[in-house]
Amino acid sequence: MTVPPAADGGNFTRRMPASLRARKALAIAVCALALGGAMSAWSQTRACLDRAPSVSQGADFVAAAARQASAVVSITVAGSGNDEAGAGGIPPSARWAPSADRGVASGFIVHRDGYILTSAHVVIGAQSISVATADQRRFDAEVVGIDRRTDVALLRIAASDLPVVTVGRSSELCPGAWVAAMGAPFGFERSVTAGVVSANPRYMPGSTGVPLIQTDVALNPGNSGGPLFDEQGNVVGMNSMIYSANGGYFGVSFSLPIDTAMRVADELRATGRVTRSHIGARTQPLTAELAPAFGLDAALGALIVRVDADSPAEAAGLRSGDVVLAVGPSTAAMPYAQIQEHVNSAGQGALLTLRVWRRRAPLTVEVGVAQSAPDLVAKPTARAEAREVRFGLELAERKGVLGVSLLDPGLYVEGASGSAQRAGLRYGDGLLAVNDVNVASLAQFDAAIQSIPQSDTVALLMVRGATRGYVAIPPRASRRAALSP
Repeated sequence: MTVPPAADGGNFTRRMPASLRARKALAIAVCALALGGAMSAWSQTRACLDRAPSVSQGADFVAAAARQASAVVSITVAGSGNDEAGAGGIPPSARWAPSADRGVASGFIVHRDGYILTSAHVVIGAQSISVATADQRRFDAEVVGIDRRTDVALLRIAASDLPVVTVGRSSELCPGAWVAAMGAPFGFERSVTAGVVSANPRYMPGSTGVPLIQTDVALNPGNSGGPLFDEQGNVVGMNSMIYSANGGYFGVSFSLPIDTAMRVADELRATGRVTRSHIGARTQPLTAELAPAFGLDAALGALIVRVDADSPAEAAGLRSGDVVLAVGPSTAAMPYAQIQEHVNSAGQGALLTLRVWRRRAPLTVEVGVAQSAPDLVAKPTARAEAREVRFGLELAERKGVLGVSLLDPGLYVEGASGSAQRAGLRYGDGLLAVNDVNVASLAQFDAAIQSIPQSDTVALLMVRGATRGYVAIPPRASRRAALSP
């Protein structure tokens, strides 16, 4: 589904002197404005100045990471299908942050009775979902509900008395504040990368108005759905995507504010779905650079970039290039976030009065409010694990090989699904042994696995490049364990 971000760093700023860190933060802000067209109104500037300490002491995430690690999980998905179109109408340059084969992602526990938050694009279309907790337990997970617009999914596992994250307030995050991400980049569980907030909120051009937190924290394959936390260890966001022309990491990452994520999670937990109001217009903030092109002086309002077919916006005559300056009786131009809030909070069937600027002239438009259809969870296709052949492995023999060598295996993986994919096996891996029995042919592999009871865990010795190690295939009985009602 994705072009994987580059395996780049993101921690080098932590050892910089305070003066260099300050200059770096300023450079990030300037570059973000140039790249993104100044898409944030920086409405928090005054409040952030009031809260900012006079002397920066740098960041120390040791205690914060330790505080959250026990509630962070690794998620493995298997099966076909993914959300190529993305959530919330992300632009083509945005890339989701999970692994390229969409096998590994992250999440965090938000309720002690087994509820886990992760990204919707991670689990959409998955045939099976496996969750590994910090204490090395593994559970099958069910999808309670998803919301494509915010890219939120709520999972549940059959467990209780679990550690949970400490939830903070993303609305209090200021540009320049230190934050850290925890997840499983490339399968390395509970890895920490750190950086600063570049902008909050940030709105993606052409999106449906979901606010995001922009940071320079390195997000790599496997980070999607993991927590973003502050220096105190409070979770302030859920890591979602990077912004890149080619999939490489360029220091522009995005996380969903935890305020939004938890609000959606609570609704999913209560009803299994999210319903919301909309008018059917995709917008972006009107920036200081764009305003003169439309005959306006101030960087206020919402610039319409697309009108959905058969929507209230289309019926009202709205079109691309219109600038919505205000909603309701007010004639004063509003910041973008305020306009979004007015529209999102309107009830179904309401009639909104929009102050619109079109072709350098004002007009008033009445537009109705509709309700979006909820995102429903597609039930996985029934698959009997008992019929799974070779744990979902497609194997090929290396021709001309006699016997087995730890440096030159006789069996190679051509494809992995089901149990094998959940265990982390992938194309190109070599197989050396089943438990303590060396295997160099399909016949030897089949004989080895047939000799192991179905109630036992199977260990496969694999080699990937210069690295070799065992991976576990759990018993079929545990893979079929059902969730309690």
